[in-house]
Amino acid sequence: MHINDIENIMNYLFSAALKKCGNFEDAEDLTSETLLAALKYPKEIKDIKKWLSGVLNHKYYDMLRRKYKFPTVSINLITEDIPDFEEEQADVPSDDEIRREVAYLSGKYREVIVRHYLNGEKVESIATKLGIPKGTVLSRLSTGREQIRKGFDSMERYEKQSYQPEQLEITCNGCMGLNNEPFSLVQGDILKQNILIAAYEKPVTCVEIALSLGVPTAYIENAVNDLVKSELMQKKGDKVFTDFMIATPEQILKSLDVQIEFSEKNYDTIWSLISEFTAEVKECIKDLQLKENERRKLEYFFILHLFSNGIYQAVQRIVPSKEEYPLRPDGGKWIAFGNRYPLDFDFESYRFSKYCYGGERRSYEENFFSSKSVDLHIYDAQPDLNKYQHGDTLLNDEIFMKMLYIIYKGIPFNYTGLDPIYLERIPHLAECGILRMENNIPELDIPVISKQKYDEIEKLLIQKIYVFADMFEPLLREIMPEMKYKVPKHLESRIAECRKYSCYAFPMAVMKIAMGKGDFYTENCTPPMVMVIEE
Repeated sequence: MHINDIENIMNYLFSAALKKCGNFEDAEDLTSETLLAALKYPKEIKDIKKWLSGVLNHKYYDMLRRKYKFPTVSINLITEDIPDFEEEQADVPSDDEIRREVAYLSGKYREVIVRHYLNGEKVESIATKLGIPKGTVLSRLSTGREQIRKGFDSMERYEKQSYQPEQLEITCNGCMGLNNEPFSLVQGDILKQNILIAAYEKPVTCVEIALSLGVPTAYIENAVNDLVKSELMQKKGDKVFTDFMIATPEQILKSLDVQIEFSEKNYDTIWSLISEFTAEVKECIKDLQLKENERRKLEYFFILHLFSNGIYQAVQRIVPSKEEYPLRPDGGKWIAFGNRYPLDFDFESYRFSKYCYGGERRSYEENFFSSKSVDLHIYDAQPDLNKYQHGDTLLNDEIFMKMLYIIYKGIPFNYTGLDPIYLERIPHLAECGILRMENNIPELDIPVISKQKYDEIEKLLIQKIYVFADMFEPLLREIMPEMKYKVPKHLESRIAECRKYSCYAFPMAVMKIAMGKGDFYTENCTPPMVMVIEE
């Protein structure tokens, strides 16, 4: 190559070098090294500009290695060959861009790319360490480079979640796990929440999730492994999907409006049956030594108990479906359900938050201290919902039940084996109407009844459930299609048909009307819970 030919493009090379290095000194060194390599090259060069661009880029990587002792990678660098680059330097991907794309590769491609190009391992060494043929390593290197090239369309493939993440609130039917699973599985973890949202509409690979969220695949893979292990996600080949139903505020509010209108239209019929049942409960418990607010909490509990079971029976008649609660790795038997919201969602103004309530939860213990059994039944209801659970100390249902029993029996805390830290929750529980203070001593402010008495009320309840379902079914059948959620095709067979309908704002809708008419007062009768003790 004649020196005059090289000098003609020196300005172009220096400009490209300056753009990469960011300072004149390094740019001059890089340009000199490129020209020196060109002068030493023994063969004829057909496209000198393209060739020199490739050499400059190659030398730039060498410079970074020397300067920062930090490995770099070129997607076009194949063994010892000089890379081919586009003629215009502006089209050559920067080192940062290449590293970004490496981060979005799936594990099997990312590993060989990092080992070979970043760590400098030979193909034979990689094959030996990974226990795979040399040809497989070469194939993965080739596929990895090709995927990196395709990745340079940058933001075009990102989903809205990459710059506007959402929050996912998980609820469940069934029995929670030992550490409040499934709630605790993603609570406070915005990455896992958005992974579940990203994998809801269809099965996707970890790479597709990574690209949609704008998060390197390595982080996605670890989180996905946790979610699969906890059974919030399932694997299907090399793809994963969220294994429960997720609803949006728009879907929920649409169904809420239908339920409110229905409740207003049929209030007299519904409340007549509830009043009849409440009168029977009052008669059944008239001999119990309960304070007035404890009686009302007991009534409220059984009203919700009737509503929940009656609606479920009516829905099952309209859309018969079997539902099993699988035993989970966390020890629970639950089916998850999710609600997705924007991060800045205004819950204070969210109408549904005034109508939602929690289904029955139970904590049961046999041979606990002097009692044959202890059974705590809970409905989280408006207006305070589950305020008593909030606080700095985690208070799961099992510990909560034991703590209430110990206080009820007057057992000194230091004899129980429970952590004294739970004593700090007493003022909060008193504020929430679960405890009351008598001469600075906490006492239960919820109804405590015998198992025999509870079973008597349950017999009344069972009779009324079927009467309720008989009354509710024909009325509900007309509006059921308006309350059905759209479920992704791959989840159709995995979700019980009855769970695809949002029918569970009815109790609070009816109770609000009752309060407005003066038929029932919830003041001082929340939370509706009852402790059942068998001596």
